[in-house]
Amino acid sequence: MGRSQPTAYSTALRALARREHCAAEMREKLAEKGFDSDEIDDAVHRLVQHGYLSEQRFAEGFLRARLRRGEAPWLAAQKARMRGVDAAALERAAEEALEAFDADAACTAMLARRDPGRQRFHDPKRWQREARFLRQKGFDSATILRALQRGNVEDER
Repeated sequence: MGRSQPTAYSTALRALARREHCAAEMREKLAEKGFDSDEIDDAVHRLVQHGYLSEQRFAEGFLRARLRRGEAPWLAAQKARMRGVDAAALERAAEEALEAFDADAACTAMLARRDPGRQRFHDPKRWQREARFLRQKGFDSATILRALQRGNVEDER
């Protein structure tokens, strides 16, 4: 017995079983699999209707994961925008993330994991490397400077 070709809907369900997707990602993924635009539109509509595909849920999960990795909320939101997340859903998720986000604590915690021996106080290149790393994570210069200076044994004497 031959197997029938998978539909766009069943292909999308399998993709959603692995991880959340936004509608734009799902459309792109289905187009790459060779489905036509009408079938893709129908599949995405059905997924949203049944609650399997949610822009809000994707935006919240995406931002939460990026914040756990140490990224600043604005940078995480920018990356979500680049993936095509719905602007309204992203705005709501970003507002929630910003309320609970403490930039100083996040920056300091990340620095403590990267430089537990506080070598940055003895090696200017290490200081610069840590500053660049934190900047790439989206932290502003003032927050980075406060985090880098925190814990200097010589300053505490």
